[in-house]
Amino acid sequence: MDNHATEGRLVNITEPYEYKQLVRTLARGKKGSRSLNFLESYQLIRGFYDNFGNVTQLSVALMLMRVKGESAEEVAGAAIALKTTIESNWQQLDVDIDWPCYGAKRDQLPYLLLSAKLLALQGYRILLHGDDKALPHRQHIAKFVDVLGISTVSTAAEANVALKSAGICYVNADKLSRLVHSFSEIHQELGLRSLFQSAIRCINPSNATLSLRSYFHAGLDDIHFNVARLMAEYEPDLRQSNVAVFKGYQGECELSPRISTAINIFSPSGQRQIALPTQLDGLIGRKANALQLAPQWLYLLWHELSMSVNNHSDKALDSAEAHRAQAAVMTNVMAVLMLLDSSIQIDVAKRLAKTFWQQRHQSDSKNGVTELEKQGCSNPGADSIGVGSKACA
Repeated sequence: MDNHATEGRLVNITEPYEYKQLVRTLARGKKGSRSLNFLESYQLIRGFYDNFGNVTQLSVALMLMRVKGESAEEVAGAAIALKTTIESNWQQLDVDIDWPCYGAKRDQLPYLLLSAKLLALQGYRILLHGDDKALPHRQHIAKFVDVLGISTVSTAAEANVALKSAGICYVNADKLSRLVHSFSEIHQELGLRSLFQSAIRCINPSNATLSLRSYFHAGLDDIHFNVARLMAEYEPDLRQSNVAVFKGYQGECELSPRISTAINIFSPSGQRQIALPTQLDGLIGRKANALQLAPQWLYLLWHELSMSVNNHSDKALDSAEAHRAQAAVMTNVMAVLMLLDSSIQIDVAKRLAKTFWQQRHQSDSKNGVTELEKQGCSNPGADSIGVGSKACA
C-alpha cells in the first residue's frame, strides 16, 4: 500500500486487503503496532465510506486508536476523509464564521447562539453545525435554534437562502455526510468516544474564513493546532482559513466569561495568540433552574434583557444566571471580533459588543445599516480577515 500522498494528493485504497492492513498496523502488539499516519487515517475512513471495510473493522480500529490516544495526524486524516464525503455545494457558500457545536453544555443553555445571532445582525455570515445525537442528555444547540429564529437547514441550497436572508443557519452533521450516522451507531453500541468526535469539529464544510475549535481536556489544544496545520497542507481551500483554538465553556464551542482564556490562532500569515481576561469576577449563585434550562429562557434573554440587569422588574432577568448569560454573550462577541480583525483591541471589542447588544432590536440593523458601518467601517466580509477591514479599531 502506498502510505504517502503524492504532491499533496490523497491516494484512495482500491482493495479490501488494503483495509485489513490498516487495522493490522494498529494491532500488531506492543512492539509492532504504531499510530496511523495522515494518509492511512484518511484511507481508514474513506475506505469504509467506499465499502472496502466493514463496521467491525472500523470499530476495532477506532477502539485501538482510542486506547493509545489519537494523534494529530490520525484526527486530521479522518477530518479530511469526512470532508471528501460532503457535497461540494457546501464549499460554494459564502461564510465568514464556521461554528462547530458538538460539546453541548451540561447545566446551562448555549449562550453562544445569542452571540452568533448578534454577529449575524452585523452582517457576518455564520454556519453552525453539530450532532444532536451524540450527547442527547445535554443542552445541544439543535434544541434551541428555532426559538431564536435561526433556521435549521438540510441542504446547501437551503443554507444559501438562510445565509442571504438572516446571515445565520444551523445544519445537523448527519445532513452533511452519511458517515455521521455510522459513527453515531458505533458510538452508541460501544459506549465510547473516538477520533470522530474530534475530527467532525474540524471539517469546516464551507471553507469559512474563520473556523472556531474548542476543546475541554488538557492537551487537546496542541492536537487541534497541529490538525489545522496538517489539514491546510493537504487541502488548498483551507489555506486561507484562520483557525481559533480555545478551551470551551463546559466543553461547548463557547468561551467562559469566568476564566481568562488564551485563544491560539493558526493562520496563513503565521501563528498568534489572543489573551482574553476574565469578564465576570466573583459571581456566586445557584445553578440554572428549570426555567433557565428551557428554550424560552433564551427567547426571554434575547427579547427582554438589557445591559442594566439590576434594573429589571422581572426577577428572572435580575438573577445570577442572567448575569452569566450576558457576560457569556459579551465575551464571545468580543473574542470573535478580535479574531475577525487583528487590529481590534479588547477595549474596542468590548465597546462594540455592548453597542451591538443594546441596539439589537433597532431597525437600523434590520435594514442593513450595521453599527460597524455607522462608525465608518467597511462592509463585513469584504476583505480577508486580519487586515483591519471588519470593524473599527
